[in-house]
Amino acid sequence: PRDLDGLAGHSTIGPYSVQGLLVPSSSMTLGLCDKVCSYGNFHYFGTQYAETCFCSNLYGRYGSAPGSDCNMNCRGNASQICGGAHRNSVYRLARSHPVAKRFNSADRVYLNLTSAGPMYRTVQPVRSLADCLVQCVVNCQAVLFHWTPATC
Repeated sequence: PRDLDGLAGHSTIGPYSVQGLLVPSSSMTLGLCDKVCSYGNFHYFGTQYAETCFCSNLYGRYGSAPGSDCNMNCRGNASQICGGAHRNSVYRLARSHPVAKRFNSADRVYLNLTSAGPMYRTVQPVRSLADCLVQCVVNCQAVLFHWTPATC
């Protein structure tokens, strides 16, 4: 985790190096996957099996496959190809999302979290930080996930 200074009641449990993220969505598009991975400052994103987004800083571990193996339309946009069965359509992110940066200490915003409830509560239950990112890509500048009661 990063930039936890000022968040009352939260502590660092790392350090951890995040190498990848998997995000399933029944409305997957290349744009959605791009945004989610940009927020995470990843270098690459890939789509697989029409509805799964992968974010990573590495790719190519298993070598390349024929382009024809990526033959599944994205669930959220049938005019786009989102990989195939056990095949990723891989893209390099040329930029990162403008708010997905590491802030200098002078730039940090300090929050006082209270028991008044989350600033944003999802309608559907969420299972992970990835679920929060999918719902947050349009409106959020930061994401926190709490596993119980499964809120963003």
